[in-house]
Amino acid sequence: MEDAVAKIERNSISVGIVANIVMALSGWFAFYLTRSEALLLDGNMSFILFLTSIIALKISSIKARRTDTFPFGLYVTEALYSMMKGLLLLGVVISAVTSNGSKIIRYLEGDSLTMIKTGPIVYYAIAMVSICWGLSAFYYFQNRKAQFGSSMLKVDQKASLIDGVLSASTGVILVLIGYVSVGSKWDFLLYIGDALLVVVLALCMLGQPISIIKQSFVELAGGRLQDKPLYTKIESAVRGQMAAAKLEYTLLNVSKTGSSYLVLLSLPIDIIRQKPEALIVQAKQNMHSELTKVLNNVDVEWIIEAKQ
Repeated sequence: MEDAVAKIERNSISVGIVANIVMALSGWFAFYLTRSEALLLDGNMSFILFLTSIIALKISSIKARRTDTFPFGLYVTEALYSMMKGLLLLGVVISAVTSNGSKIIRYLEGDSLTMIKTGPIVYYAIAMVSICWGLSAFYYFQNRKAQFGSSMLKVDQKASLIDGVLSASTGVILVLIGYVSVGSKWDFLLYIGDALLVVVLALCMLGQPISIIKQSFVELAGGRLQDKPLYTKIESAVRGQMAAAKLEYTLLNVSKTGSSYLVLLSLPIDIIRQKPEALIVQAKQNMHSELTKVLNNVDVEWIIEAKQ
C-alpha cells in the first residue's frame, strides 16, 4: 500500500509541476501587459508552488527509506517540506503587503503612477482559475485514492486552492476597475486599485501559511496529533483492541511526522506480568493490523511503566 501511495503522490506532483510553471509564466506575462501588481503576486505564488513541487517529487522517492541512521524512514522531510512551503508563502504575502502598501503611500503623496491596463485580464483570470481549481480538485481526488495518506498532497491541494482564490478575486476586481471612468471619483482605482486588492487579499490569506507552519512545527517537535477527528478514531481503535485483550494502559500518545504515525502506549508493569507473553505479542500485532485500516503508515510501540 505504501508503494501505491508513493506512486500516486509522484504522478500527482509531476502534473502539478507542469501546471504551476505554466501559471507562473502566464502571471508574469500578464503583469508585463497590464502592469498590475496583483498579477505579479499571482505569478510569484505559482512559481513558489512550482519550485516546492520539484522538491516534493524528490522527497516522495526517499521518505520511506529505512536505514540504520533513520530506522523509521525519512518522513521528517515531509514536515520540513511543509514548513518550507509555509515560510515561502508567508514571505510572498508579507512582501506583497509591503511593496503594494508603499505604492499606495506614493500615490497619496502625489507620485505619478502608471494606469492599469485591464484588457487581457478577463481571459487570464478564467484560464488561471480553471487550472488552479482543477489542480486542487485533482490533488484531492488523488489523495483520496491514497486514503488521504499523503501530507504533501494535502498541503499542495490547499495551496492550489489559495492560488485559485487569488486569481479569481484578482480577475473579478480588475475587470470591474476597467469600467471606472477617468476623472470620476473612483478613478484612483485605475492607479492603485490592484495595490489595494493585493493588500486586502494578502491579509486574508495570512492565516493559511501560518497554519501550515504551525502544523509543521508541531510535527517536527514530536507533538501530539492535531487532527482531532483522526485522533479520536485512533483512540477508539486502541481502546477496542486493549479491551479485547483484557489489557489496561495508562497513557496514549499519537504523533505524526509527514505521512508517518507513531502510536505510543504506556502499560503498567503489574498488568504485563499477569499476562502470558504470547498474548502481549499477539495483542500488539492485532492493534497494528487494526490501525493500518485507518492509517497507511503507522508504528505501534508499547512502553512498560515501572513502579515509582
